[in-house]
Amino acid sequence: MLAGTLSFLRRYGTRIGVVVGTFVLVAGLIFVQQMREAFAEQDFQAERTQALAAQNHASELGLELAEISDLQRQEMTTASETPPTASAPFNEQRISFFNRAASQEAQIKEQLDTRVQKLLAQTHDAALSDVAQLSANLQKAKQIGVDDQLLVEFAGLTNKAQIEIDVAGTVRGYRAVSTELKAPLSKLSLLLADQATTNKLVGQYASQAAAADHGDASLARTGANTALTQVQADMATARIFQMDVSIIDVHVQKLAAQLNRATTATDLEQVNGGLMVQDKVLQDAMGQNLPDKALTISLREQVIRAYSHGQQVFWSYVTTGRPGLETDPGSFKVYWKVSPWTMHSPWPKGSAYWYPDSKVKMVMWFNGGDGIHDASWRSRYGPGTNGPHYDPTGEDTGTHGCVNVPYSNMVWLWNWTPTGTPVIVY
Repeated sequence: MLAGTLSFLRRYGTRIGVVVGTFVLVAGLIFVQQMREAFAEQDFQAERTQALAAQNHASELGLELAEISDLQRQEMTTASETPPTASAPFNEQRISFFNRAASQEAQIKEQLDTRVQKLLAQTHDAALSDVAQLSANLQKAKQIGVDDQLLVEFAGLTNKAQIEIDVAGTVRGYRAVSTELKAPLSKLSLLLADQATTNKLVGQYASQAAAADHGDASLARTGANTALTQVQADMATARIFQMDVSIIDVHVQKLAAQLNRATTATDLEQVNGGLMVQDKVLQDAMGQNLPDKALTISLREQVIRAYSHGQQVFWSYVTTGRPGLETDPGSFKVYWKVSPWTMHSPWPKGSAYWYPDSKVKMVMWFNGGDGIHDASWRSRYGPGTNGPHYDPTGEDTGTHGCVNVPYSNMVWLWNWTPTGTPVIVY
């Protein structure tokens, strides 16, 4: 029997060796591919863990949802993708899938970390700037003769705010300081502007009003009413930017009461001059306190406005979010501008909200997935277009949360608006 076995091995040994070697080779290849896939998946999970930790860290530091929701959405999209179905050794696509997903998670974490550091620096510097501005304004107020009684409420506020900055260390903490100082800065600016302007302009404006009406009481009343309308409009703008206009409002109410009682041209001219002074005070304060540039979006009017130091420089009708997907009110900033862009539906096909890929020329993102952009599929804008309406050539309801702007007007906004511009939706 042994002799037969040896004879068999001598005769077929080479073939047997080839078969065994092939089996070992295949088994080895399968093992290697299985391990590569396991390591790739492990790397993906590790990178995702770090990306999620970065999200939590950003939230703990006080970043708002609008500032990170785009990256959160990217991470959720990456994590929810299904890897291709295959087994080793034919699993190269699965390995590539996990490698790509791991790279995407790493990029998301890196973007989050960069955004956190940038916002930490920005909010810290902004808080310091507010403290410096408060200190300078208090000193100036004393120099130009603002009543000491009006400055009592500001005593010790500068030192308190500086201590809060020194111990804050988070975006939330720095923003809290800026928020705390916003109202005092606004009120103090009004006191400064009121005192400085009142010192110079009351008689000057009254004389201008007299020169315009030539002593005609009817013309004098028309001029005073026009001045009242203007200052009331400017106060409404200031309130949109959350400025404290209480001091101006008190003066305007008193002047409005005087306007109702006045009968002579001289008395009406004095009221007119007083109203013009108050509007000048308000405009000076808006120029000092409001951003260099800002956008406001009125959901009721369906209008976007551009302001330079509180003065309107441009407006356009728009279309905002439809019922159920309304554009969120609140204060935001343009955090990213991109041109061109393809809008991709986050809702699956079959959903009532799904839409096909839609190309736009330019978009300014301001609140997570909400952006201000042109919309070639729409021909009507303005009041009522954020709900069901008749559009003979385009979309007949509101947006999915974005703000649609006619193309020519969007070009103007795009060229005028830098990244970081405040956006107030109300």
